[in-house]
Amino acid sequence: MKVIKPGDDHEVPRGVFGGAEISRATTGASNIYMGVFRVPAGARSRPHYHAGCESAVYMLNGNLLVRWGDHLEESVELDPGDLVYVPPRETHILENLSTTTDAEYVVARDAPDEDSVEVPWAR
Repeated sequence: MKVIKPGDDHEVPRGVFGGAEISRATTGASNIYMGVFRVPAGARSRPHYHAGCESAVYMLNGNLLVRWGDHLEESVELDPGDLVYVPPRETHILENLSTTTDAEYVVARDAPDEDSVEVPWAR
């Protein structure tokens, strides 16, 4: 058993900030990833997808506008307590529409490593 304490924020490849995580790198996990992420007030992630895993998201604080689809044509606003399923290779962006409040969420994936792939055409 390993306990992961909250850590310092660090930018992750898709342009949001991560804190503590359970992953291959931190615990030796072989089939799961779980992390806490933050999108600062007024910020937006870069368009990306997760190549080889499914993701489940739980909103902790704040609100996010999520756009997804081949041309980012679909959208939904997430509130605290919402759960979201993201299939593999679903291009998406996260946008914090608030200018004063950060948005925080937890992600669980069925893979032990971060596998975010940026999608330059969707900018």
